[in-house]
Amino acid sequence: MFLLLSSLLLSTFILSISSNPTLVLLETLSQKESHSQFFKILQDEGFQLVYKVADDPGLALVKYGEQIYDNIVLFAPSVEEFGGNVNPQAIIDFIDSGGNVLIAASSSLGDPIREIGSDCGVEYDEEGTHVIDHHRYDLSLDDGYHTTIVVEPEQCSELVSRCNNRPVLYNGAAMTVEPGNHLSFRSLRVLQPRIHTILKEK
Repeated sequence: MFLLLSSLLLSTFILSISSNPTLVLLETLSQKESHSQFFKILQDEGFQLVYKVADDPGLALVKYGEQIYDNIVLFAPSVEEFGGNVNPQAIIDFIDSGGNVLIAASSSLGDPIREIGSDCGVEYDEEGTHVIDHHRYDLSLDDGYHTTIVVEPEQCSELVSRCNNRPVLYNGAAMTVEPGNHLSFRSLRVLQPRIHTILKEK
C-alpha cells in the first residue's frame, strides 16, 4: 500500500490550529472533491477551511489592518495571477507576519509560485520537467517515463513517516531548498545520483 502525492507537497510550511480560519486557494473548485481526503484530515484536526479559487476577484488576506487567516493552503500551482489584492508579495508579507503557508507545486508551475518559493529559499526545476528514477518507479502507474517514483519511508520527513510509515509515490517537479532555510522543511528527499529530471514530450 502506498501514499500517492501526485505532484503535491513540494514546498510545505507547518500549519497551526487557531481561532482564525484557513484559506484554501484552488485552481478550480472541483479540487475540493479530488483532494477531499486531504481536506478531511485537516478538518478532523480542527482546521476551519474557507475555499476560494486563486483568481477570485474579491480575494483578500487582510481586513481593517488585521489578517483574516492564520494559514493558507495554496493548491493552485499553475496560477498566473492571483485575484483581488493578493499577489506574491502579499503572501510573503503574510508569512513574515507569522502566517503559515502550505504550497503544492507541479511540473506546470506559474511565475507567482516560483516567486514565492524563491523568496522562501526554494528553487523549482524548469517548467514541464519531472523527477525520474529508472530503478524505483511504480509499474502500475508508469507511463514509460518512470516519473511515478517510489520513495521509501526513510527518505521521508519525520512528519510524513509518522503519519504513514509506508512507501510514498511521488510524481512531480524537482526542487532544492536553501541550506539552513528555517521557513520550510523537506517532505521527501531523493538519493543522488540515481535521480534526475526529464522534460516530457507533449
